[in-house]
Amino acid sequence: MLLELIVNFCILFSFAVLSYWPFQDQVRFRMPFPNSHPYMIGFMAGITGFILMESSIQITDTMIVDSRHVIIVIAGLFGGPIAPIISGIIIGLSRMLMYDVTPISIVAGVNAITLGLVIGGFSFKFPMNFKNAKYFFFYATIQTSILIGALLYLNYSNYMYILYFILFSTFSFFILMIILDELKNHFDQIRRIELLSETDYLTGLYNNRKFHQITKACITPEQKPFSLISIDIDHFKKVNDLYGHPVGDEIVKELAKRLKNLVSPKEGIVARNGGEQFAVLLPNAPPAMGIHIAEKIRSMVARADFPVSGDNEIGITVSVGVSSYPDNGSTLQELYGAADSAMYEAKAIGRNRVFHYTNKKA
Repeated sequence: MLLELIVNFCILFSFAVLSYWPFQDQVRFRMPFPNSHPYMIGFMAGITGFILMESSIQITDTMIVDSRHVIIVIAGLFGGPIAPIISGIIIGLSRMLMYDVTPISIVAGVNAITLGLVIGGFSFKFPMNFKNAKYFFFYATIQTSILIGALLYLNYSNYMYILYFILFSTFSFFILMIILDELKNHFDQIRRIELLSETDYLTGLYNNRKFHQITKACITPEQKPFSLISIDIDHFKKVNDLYGHPVGDEIVKELAKRLKNLVSPKEGIVARNGGEQFAVLLPNAPPAMGIHIAEKIRSMVARADFPVSGDNEIGITVSVGVSSYPDNGSTLQELYGAADSAMYEAKAIGRNRVFHYTNKKA
């Protein structure tokens, strides 16, 4: 019996890791067809349940005990409401048909299907997570234990089988939860580090490194014309000298917020290049559209003062330069250089201006 218990736990552990790693770890894996993940996890859990039954503990000639109910719960944890329903149906039908069809196999199969339907049904209203998964497990274990007791016609030796089943199920489930929770914390930390490496600490926008990566990916032979905008706050040094750097940081944060509100994720990507400089990538904007959005940015900043500490408001302006692909460059460096050059030209002709690099060339 000990060997079967060890094998059951190893199968459970393998399923838990294999269903967690590719589907939950979005840092290293990008599984295709995300809408199908619950169905895939449910199917994997169903097959794993069948394997568990093949290595189960034989109690009588027609009765076996294993940890298939734990698999149904874990499927719900990773795959949402659909996964336990699918896994419960697969496991239930497999239990009915894997040996000779008997009253015990039918009852055990119906039990697995019921577990899947109930767990899945409740998961629609109370989505399963690491905190509440234990309640779904308790339900599955209690229902299955009652069923085992009823089928074995309780006596002292049968009580022991039920006790072994409860102890092993509880041990397996909570050890898996501890391991999976550690994996979750590990991957969450990786995600935070990854996020810090590509976002600006003050504004939460993409930083210069990440923005360069995104812009570079747009430069392909098939890419339609797009525009790059360079933005710089006018006389920002005077703001810092007059009001202090903390107030300067507040202005930078507020400008970042306004840029995000003005340029939707569908229209473009906003980044802070450092200091008081920002950049906007407009993947589907030809030169005229790039100039239009740049002007919207300039006027949005100029017409509304920026609230800062002490119930004060400060009016600022920005100078904006625009370059377009492929007219103003076919490489990342050329496009950035053209946008910056256009922005400095906007400053040179009076600030609070929009300037397109093509005009400078002309």
